[in-house]
Amino acid sequence: MSATLHRTVKDLDKPTPVLFWEPVEFTIAVSMVGFGLLFNMWVIGMLAGAAVLVGANKLRRGAKPGAVQHFLWSTGLQLDPPLKRYFPPSWANDFYE
Repeated sequence: MSATLHRTVKDLDKPTPVLFWEPVEFTIAVSMVGFGLLFNMWVIGMLAGAAVLVGANKLRRGAKPGAVQHFLWSTGLQLDPPLKRYFPPSWANDFYE
């Protein structure tokens, strides 16, 4: 290696995990629990939150980074409002030439 080259970690720019999970997954699970508490169905909210976290771990095996966020974007959930003007809307999933 040259003196000007440095080794960097492959996943240096990954988000900081919250108790093993990515922030997006954790936020969705907490939202499910919150909706369960809000509508006085806390058992269903807890089960839905746990299902999100367990399902996210199973889906993440072998998936590329950001797969969950891309899936949520493709369903129409805009997680990055400031980036909205740079990308086409999620319902226009056509290929451009």
